[in-house]
Amino acid sequence: MNKPLIEKYDKQNYLKVLLSFHEQLLSAENNISNYYSQLTGLKSSTTDVRNVVICGMGGSAIAGDFVKQIFAGHLSVPIIVNRDYNLPSYVSKQTLVILSSYSGNTEETISAFHDAVTRNAKIITISTGGDVEVLSKKNAVPHILIPKGFQPRQAIGFSLVTLFRIMEHLFQDLHDAHAISRNVGWIKEKQQWWSSENELWSLAEQLCAHPVIIYSSEKMFPAALRFKGQICENAKLLAFANTIPEMNHNEIVGWDGIQSNAPFSVMLIRDADDHLQIQKRFDILKKILSKKTALYEIYSEGSDSFSKFMSLIYWGDWLSYFMAIVRKTDPTPVDIITHFKNELSK
Repeated sequence: MNKPLIEKYDKQNYLKVLLSFHEQLLSAENNISNYYSQLTGLKSSTTDVRNVVICGMGGSAIAGDFVKQIFAGHLSVPIIVNRDYNLPSYVSKQTLVILSSYSGNTEETISAFHDAVTRNAKIITISTGGDVEVLSKKNAVPHILIPKGFQPRQAIGFSLVTLFRIMEHLFQDLHDAHAISRNVGWIKEKQQWWSSENELWSLAEQLCAHPVIIYSSEKMFPAALRFKGQICENAKLLAFANTIPEMNHNEIVGWDGIQSNAPFSVMLIRDADDHLQIQKRFDILKKILSKKTALYEIYSEGSDSFSKFMSLIYWGDWLSYFMAIVRKTDPTPVDIITHFKNELSK
């Protein structure tokens, strides 16, 4: 890790967010525990819930993607993540709609809120305040207030823990009391290693020269999507993500036209519990693509879905941060998003 470069380019101290991530998880756990009583009335009405829709954009939506996969094997009702102004046509009074907007002013999420009210859906909201909080109070909707002071993508701990515990509280008979504490020790261990050793820094130097293509199984795709977004926002570098086996049925043909030295880097995100055929597909893909481009792979760590995702989130956040510094750019600001929103509001 190059401390002089970090001091020069990390002008808004993103490093502090990384080094205090375990504290964010613990704070999120304490925060959501203050709201369980507000969810009690809603819990009794979830027996007739037919589907769950999690609404959000960017850092708020990606937490929904993780939660969807975490509960996929445990919940008898489907969960979708809605990144749009409108809700699916099937949303009704038998739908639980969870709306998450870090700022509380995300226009797509606010539009979906009004749609949910019109459909008489069961609603829970999450934000740091803003219009979402105002609308929730006006419509007597349970609202979870989370702390301000972060970029939305930096607050993944608050978004993910809050959503995870809401779903657990409303639907699961078994409460995993140690889900958060299990990861805190591991994260503290990794932050000491990654902030003092050169392994991730070296990988960042190798990755940051070209756009990055990320492949994962469908099950682990939220981690690939998160890493893609972090590369784009932190390192200001294009990245793309796709799943296996889907890319084996179409995108792989595009690689057939590239003989060698492709202007991309490839990252494979793997999990030891991926389907055996998925693992075989990864191995074949490695043989094909390693002749055409620089290829790297990372395996998730942990014994459960929550821990596996947390390991990949934290690894990807550090790596994309180092990529930003190597590229001599401040990882925190996202000026083009601000410009886009300003243009949209005219």
